[in-house]
Amino acid sequence: MKFKTSLSILDQYTSVNAYKITFFILGIILLTASSKYKIPLGPVPFSLQTFVVLFISSTMGIIGFYSVLSYFILGLVGLPIFALGGGVGYILLPPFGYLVGMVLASYLIAHMSKNLFDKNILKLIMATFLGTFVIFFCGIVHMAIFLNFGFEVAIINGLVPFIYTELLKIALAILTSYILIKKN
Repeated sequence: MKFKTSLSILDQYTSVNAYKITFFILGIILLTASSKYKIPLGPVPFSLQTFVVLFISSTMGIIGFYSVLSYFILGLVGLPIFALGGGVGYILLPPFGYLVGMVLASYLIAHMSKNLFDKNILKLIMATFLGTFVIFFCGIVHMAIFLNFGFEVAIINGLVPFIYTELLKIALAILTSYILIKKN
């Protein structure tokens, strides 16, 4: 009798881990796919990556963060999964700061979503806007300091062209995340 109980616990544990692994891999695939559909808008292309980061971090929590972190590491190792390729040399390209920001934002959002926001839309909105701020802050600082753009040029090239599209992506991420969170 005890053996059967232990086996059912093992089955549940295996099933939960299979879901986590599936979501983890799905996060990496979504990030890769979202980076490949891009529109060049100057030094940093427009893509759906920020939407995917906001979405998977708020709905998957720490698993979403691990997906973003793994995506970042795989790209730095040399897999051409970033918007403009991959490899260590990517550090010298303007989009690199945004990738660092995506990792940090993903952790922030995942940390804030530990209990799935208690189905509270205000917490979700706050986490999403903070995450977006972190992404753009890191991107602008990287371009301004490490690539010698200067802050004014970095803001003009790295923030201004994205304001309206980013607000749309934020709204879409909040809406889709809230619908999924509320259903659970």
